[in-house]
Amino acid sequence: MDIRNQQNYTPNFQAKIRLKELRALYNPSMKESTRLDKMFNENKLVKGCENISVYTKRNIINTYFDNPVNIFSKTARKLCENIVKYSRITADKIFFINNRRSINKLDKTFSKLQPESKEYIEELAKVGNSMDKHFIRTNLEDNPLKNVSKSKNATIFVLNHPNYHKDKFSYVIINSILNKMYTEQGRQLDCPRPKIIVSKNMLKMLGNKVGRIYKQLGLSEVDASLKHRDTKTNTHTMHSLMKEFIENKSNIFIFPEGNNSAYNNMPLEQRIQPGIAGLIKTAVQTKDSVRVVPVGLHYTNEKNSFGNLYVGKPMYFKKSGNDIVYTQGTDKKKIAHVNLKESIPVIFNEICKNIKFGMEKASEL
Repeated sequence: MDIRNQQNYTPNFQAKIRLKELRALYNPSMKESTRLDKMFNENKLVKGCENISVYTKRNIINTYFDNPVNIFSKTARKLCENIVKYSRITADKIFFINNRRSINKLDKTFSKLQPESKEYIEELAKVGNSMDKHFIRTNLEDNPLKNVSKSKNATIFVLNHPNYHKDKFSYVIINSILNKMYTEQGRQLDCPRPKIIVSKNMLKMLGNKVGRIYKQLGLSEVDASLKHRDTKTNTHTMHSLMKEFIENKSNIFIFPEGNNSAYNNMPLEQRIQPGIAGLIKTAVQTKDSVRVVPVGLHYTNEKNSFGNLYVGKPMYFKKSGNDIVYTQGTDKKKIAHVNLKESIPVIFNEICKNIKFGMEKASEL
């Protein structure tokens, strides 16, 4: 069923897409759902704790104690870091208590499923059916995810990181839409499974059940510390992810700003970590073609809105001899041709440019 034929839908970027309507768009028979509307309501206590965390990180730590040089500034930074940590823990505890029935049901459902199974993809697809009151603004009429669902090649999705709490749900919504499309294509068994790279500190703050659910939904933890990272653990995690990606078994979702997202006074180019370019360069040397889809996220205060989601044109990186050829769009228009050894800055620049464009378009939806 074409999205343009839906009643009350206007094919322009200002259209509201109610999440419950997606079930009819991509698989009319999928009527089951897990009630998640309450999970997406903005709880004032949760929001208050998160505001304390964000303010402390951005306006105190990053402003006054970014590089502590003496015992007093180091102690102050440690104290502020604990405020950030326990504010987030408190927010997640309140969130769990407020949504324990939905969380228990999700945990029970996904704990019985193997990621390789057909049912796993179908359950991921149903999640979007569960938010009857909420809507997103998106550019689905461009068919960016539809084109991904038709291809057997895995994809790297790169997203900006504007909100610690809501970004976790945006990933779930994107996957619900994408897996509806995989289901429509009859590809539940052979489509790539979702994998999202997240900070292990985030999982530490979550309750056991919430953390388990996120892992069941594909979270892969890394040490995202800006200093003194556990490189051994990260290498092991990324090696496993890259192997699955190269074999087209997993789509990778990544917020390349990582913990740098707290530095909102810095340009995006300084917040995005260069490791994303290295990741793509590594994949190019083994995989025939590496597809990267930029996604821009923007949140508003509109009631029942879960923000704006702009899915950009796919970027393709391909090795040609000792060079990398970069093309974009479904017509694969050539953008750049650069020597492999000199490709990191070019890849990085194009990633930044496309994420920034996605952010701008999302803010206009």
